[in-house]
Amino acid sequence: MGFRATMIAAAIGAALVAPTATAQEPAKRDYDVMVKRDIVYGRAPVGVAADGANARDLLLDAYRPVADGKPLTDRPAIVMAFGGAFHRGDKGEMHFTGDGAQDSSMADYCRTFAAAGYACFSIDYRLIQEVPGLVRPLDEKRIVPMAVNMAPQNIERIEEVRRLMGLAPFDDTTLTHYWHTTFAAADDMAMAANFVRARAAEFGIDGERLALGGFSAGAITALNTAYGIGVPVKAVVSLSGGISGYNLYETTQSGMAPALLILGQNDFAGVINGTRHTAAALAGKGVAAEIAWVPGFGHFYPMGAVSLGDKVSRMPVSARVLEFLGAKLGKTPNP
Repeated sequence: MGFRATMIAAAIGAALVAPTATAQEPAKRDYDVMVKRDIVYGRAPVGVAADGANARDLLLDAYRPVADGKPLTDRPAIVMAFGGAFHRGDKGEMHFTGDGAQDSSMADYCRTFAAAGYACFSIDYRLIQEVPGLVRPLDEKRIVPMAVNMAPQNIERIEEVRRLMGLAPFDDTTLTHYWHTTFAAADDMAMAANFVRARAAEFGIDGERLALGGFSAGAITALNTAYGIGVPVKAVVSLSGGISGYNLYETTQSGMAPALLILGQNDFAGVINGTRHTAAALAGKGVAAEIAWVPGFGHFYPMGAVSLGDKVSRMPVSARVLEFLGAKLGKTPNP
């Protein structure tokens, strides 16, 4: 091999080597952050398999940028949902670990986004164990058939989570509960988005500059909320999500918000395929979808992990999200 070929091969090899330490947050902390926790944003039915349905409060944590001791106003905002296979997780500090890597919590993301000038809202939503009830009827023409979405190969990872949690394998009843939970979570996020927008002045946000985002089940929820239910937002961020529940090929409409789709190089097969289908569904309606991947990582990666994207771009996950939000929501103005 000649010198030039050797150098090219070495350069390619170096580019493909996964980073080994990526836990640092890259975002510059321009602002202090004020947090208000456990704000009730709505109520929704649970326990529908028991004697009648109950309802419970749905909560969110609000992260706001602060300068000179005062929370800023007229901020662009993002509503975020945690991951956990619709079985576990929370809106705060919980982390997951897999394949030797630990992800960043929703609190980590929201602190970083607020420090950069965005208002960030980390939401609670109903999980399968609560047996959530639907607040809107399902239109069979707008959803992926349950037999397809709940096929054994598509729920293999969910069954693993159930084993880790000491839960019994799915039966017909719990599989239906899980199916309904994917839609209930989107109902909850839609409620949160509407709540935040309706109280824009109280939260110091510009209600017209609102994005949705999340990780894993939370990313699926953000996609379902924006492109399935059709809640109007300016941008969507999916961290290892994909199609599940609503049939985005049918429900996506021209003019809907652009999406940033991020996934790990060695992510779950369902996430990889789901991301491909999401991008194709959006592209089919002329909706822009930017895809980036995190080399050397599986499903769990910290927000400081380097991501690779369009035009040979290379930047940490959180920096890529902030760049995307800045382009779609408008740069955050100076206080």
